[in-house]
Amino acid sequence: MLRIALIYLALITLTWFGLMWYTDHGQYVSVPDLQDMTLAEAVAALEERDLQVLVIDSIYDKKAKAGTVIEQSPAPESQVKEGRQVFLTVYRTTRPMEKLGVKEGDFAAVAFIKLRNKGIEFDTLYENNNVFVGSIIRLVYGGKRVGPDSYVPRGDRVQLVIGRAASGKVAVPNLNGKTCREAEIVLDTLGLVCNCRFEPGISLPTAQDSMIFRVCRQDPPFDPLSPGTSPGRIVDLWLYNEPCPIDSTDNF
Repeated sequence: MLRIALIYLALITLTWFGLMWYTDHGQYVSVPDLQDMTLAEAVAALEERDLQVLVIDSIYDKKAKAGTVIEQSPAPESQVKEGRQVFLTVYRTTRPMEKLGVKEGDFAAVAFIKLRNKGIEFDTLYENNNVFVGSIIRLVYGGKRVGPDSYVPRGDRVQLVIGRAASGKVAVPNLNGKTCREAEIVLDTLGLVCNCRFEPGISLPTAQDSMIFRVCRQDPPFDPLSPGTSPGRIVDLWLYNEPCPIDSTDNF
């Protein structure tokens, strides 16, 4: 019986020492303060103490130094076992892309709020337009017209063209023979809205169609004796592949 008891005691002792070795019982290190360190510096500081790093999140702040540590878990000076993971949140090194979410016709005040909430800067330009008074006529980014589904880097600047009341009249130009894009540029400068319609059967014009098809008729028509029309008026354009049909007066 004594021999069996000694065997059991020996097994228990060996098991206890084995568990101590396996779990590094009593081998604790202090977690360093990583605040404001770069990620490379944080990794080096943790490796010195046999700790691992895992970046769990990143946040963008234009005022912060990109790539530096914001938060950590466990907290500084925490006592943890060697090999433990330390979770980090860092400032992003690249700016996130933001969807504009502002479309033509939106109230300017609403557009301001949407863009500020997304961190997008903006300039305003006011044009005479009795249809879109206080509303967005168009959005411009990088010199190009953009829409609500366009993405820009957070912190970049867009231009909002906003309508204002006008009492004067605008002369409707002669757009015959122009492409849809050419006509749109001319009408934009006059505060008029372009609405291109392609010949029957072209429900989804291609980019090639837009370069080839030309204006054959417009409404309101060009009339040098007319007193003009109100700013913001829609000008309907009917475009055909040249030459224009003999009778292009039918409205389709």
